[in-house]
Amino acid sequence: MATAPSPVMRAGSYAWYVALLMAAAHLLSFVDRFLMSLVMEPLKADLGVSDAQLGLLQGTGFVILYTVAAIPLGRMADRVNRRNLIIAGILIWSLATALCGLANSFGSLFLARIGVGFGEAALVPAAMSLLAAYFPRSQLGRAVSLFTTGASLGKSLALVGGGALLALLVARGGLAIPGLGLLAPWQGTFVLMAIPGLFLAALLMTVREPERAATGVARASLSEAFAYLRQHRASYLFHTIAAASVVLVVQSFTAWTPSYYVRFFALTPSEAGLAVGSVILIGAPLGHLCGGILTDLFQSRGYASPAAPVMMTSLMGGLATLLAFVSSTDLALSLVLLGVLNFFMTLGAPASLAGVQMLTPDRLRGTVTAVFLACTTLIGIGCGPPLVGLTADLLGGPLHLATALVIILSAIALTGTLAALASRRPFARTVAAST
Repeated sequence: MATAPSPVMRAGSYAWYVALLMAAAHLLSFVDRFLMSLVMEPLKADLGVSDAQLGLLQGTGFVILYTVAAIPLGRMADRVNRRNLIIAGILIWSLATALCGLANSFGSLFLARIGVGFGEAALVPAAMSLLAAYFPRSQLGRAVSLFTTGASLGKSLALVGGGALLALLVARGGLAIPGLGLLAPWQGTFVLMAIPGLFLAALLMTVREPERAATGVARASLSEAFAYLRQHRASYLFHTIAAASVVLVVQSFTAWTPSYYVRFFALTPSEAGLAVGSVILIGAPLGHLCGGILTDLFQSRGYASPAAPVMMTSLMGGLATLLAFVSSTDLALSLVLLGVLNFFMTLGAPASLAGVQMLTPDRLRGTVTAVFLACTTLIGIGCGPPLVGLTADLLGGPLHLATALVIILSAIALTGTLAALASRRPFARTVAAST
């Protein structure tokens, strides 16, 4: 197999082609991850589940195997062909997404969501390792921002494309599949939206695996990775808390946004998906790209901890906008505020991922990134959506969703901001030691 050259001072067109394919994989992973938020209301009616159970489907079901498998799969990303690992993950999560559409009970749907999480656990450690191999540090923030932009585009596509598909299937009365019978519209949406992953898996065969034998990546041990984390525990701890807070805010809010518009503005699930997805399509990618540019800007100006100020801006700007958002009763103004809120929420994502690459030697990036993702995903996805749903139930039911969002997200944003402030000095010491 041909190998790609080591990165130079500026990445070439092929490196950006690889980054674009990694972003496409991230996009599809978020399509399959966030389809659940689109269909929660018809699913709730068909299966008779509570808001707390919807939160479990959104979060806990997804993260169970994701967090368990993340470290072994990240370890594999330091040893095996990363492209092939990503392809295998895409095929697994696409199949599991289709199985979500065949589920007819809370239990079977929960199991299918576990499969989606397992497949997606392979993507980010391998993709981040590839990007760090193809791009110099001076361009890494922008490369990561392209990758994280794929996540927001995936959320948008899940809501816009999924909403249009759901509306079509509602008009047709469902999806008839030979041998399986007639599926409900929400079930058919899962099945059809799983198909694009098969095409992307084939396209990824064009990616070349960068040569890394000279760096000793394959010889790095798991104990070495954990020893490095212990040695620099303050920098990783505070950075991870801040990053997990960014993830918590994004995941907790996005999981419930379509339901928010169904409950408070009387939109149908399809209308809510189209409206929310269209707004995310504008606000969130802009936030990702600006976050990457800001991270590179702070890096170029000599900031030893360039991730911290970007994450702080993301959290506090998002909190201020959230308070205005839940106070609005006008649909047009609410959607404008939703766009601003998505901009701020996604601003911190490139900084959080790029920061881990800056802290970590090349030979350990796959494993350390996997540990980082296991922690942030377990907290952000596993705890965020269920916590909002449980809080709404405790406050009195579905119409208390807005209050639940304010309570949970305010606490998260303040915690993350304090952690980002505390991370600056230890982050700087670790970066200085590793360069």
